[in-house]
Amino acid sequence: MQSTSGGVGAKEVEPEIEPVEEELKPPRPLEELLAELDALVGLERVKADVRQLINFLKVQKMREEQGLKSQPVSRHLVFYGNPGTGKTTVARLLAEVYRTLGILRRGHLFETDRAGLVAGFVGQTAIKVREVVTKALGGLLFIDEAYTLSAGGENDFGREAIETLLKMMEDQRDDLVVVVAGYTAKMQEFLDSNPGLRSRFNRHVHFDDYAPEQLVKIFQTFANKADFKLTPTGEAELTAIFNVLTASRDETFGNARTARNLFETAISKQANRIVSLPEVNKEILSNIEAADIPGREELLTLGVRPGAST
Repeated sequence: MQSTSGGVGAKEVEPEIEPVEEELKPPRPLEELLAELDALVGLERVKADVRQLINFLKVQKMREEQGLKSQPVSRHLVFYGNPGTGKTTVARLLAEVYRTLGILRRGHLFETDRAGLVAGFVGQTAIKVREVVTKALGGLLFIDEAYTLSAGGENDFGREAIETLLKMMEDQRDDLVVVVAGYTAKMQEFLDSNPGLRSRFNRHVHFDDYAPEQLVKIFQTFANKADFKLTPTGEAELTAIFNVLTASRDETFGNARTARNLFETAISKQANRIVSLPEVNKEILSNIEAADIPGREELLTLGVRPGAST
């Protein structure tokens, strides 16, 4: 221990400790990561696009090893899609893939949005962006609703965030991958807001909304992980509800988030239904019946309605 002075009652100061970088686990095999990608419900276009990107990167590496010229490729991506369509999940897997391929040294995902990048005072935004990028180095920086950075007009601090981000992407081009995500139309406006954006983000991946039967599968995934089981009559009722919810959905529809909300509401209703039964066994505790699926009126009360986000 060190002391600030030799006098009585002198304040002791703890010695400074150098920060230690977290020890990383070995990279996961590419086959394991691709199997996890393939196991995701739906997203067929996304899976094809990601595999195409991986194959291209692998071949470029092979060419380099054989002394052949490799094509320069931007590793940054634009993810188009509505809420709850798996963008963050795929970004997390892609970060690990990049590490396995030797493109990123850490392969972690760092998520942020406008609030994490833009400050309210002159000169503070660049500092926030630099702090965020520093935390993302060696991994993938995922910026959700990135279009909000350019939506505030010429004098908005979001413009400063974009400029600072572009500079750091260039300065750290060998140690950083950035994925920007948001609604399709709004992301086009974002890319048009600065000439440097389109040149750096020239790979685009589209995330389609889930069909009713896919939303049922996602609900079942939540149920299986929590030791619940959807009965045939429960599945029929759930499918009917998803048909109603998706019939007139717009870009704010929650997709998988809606499925999670319905699952959480269903198990709450199930608990109310079975708590007073004279006998309760494992099957009763596990089954989600048609009576447990929230009806349309209940969904409206919960704030879940056709064409609305959850």
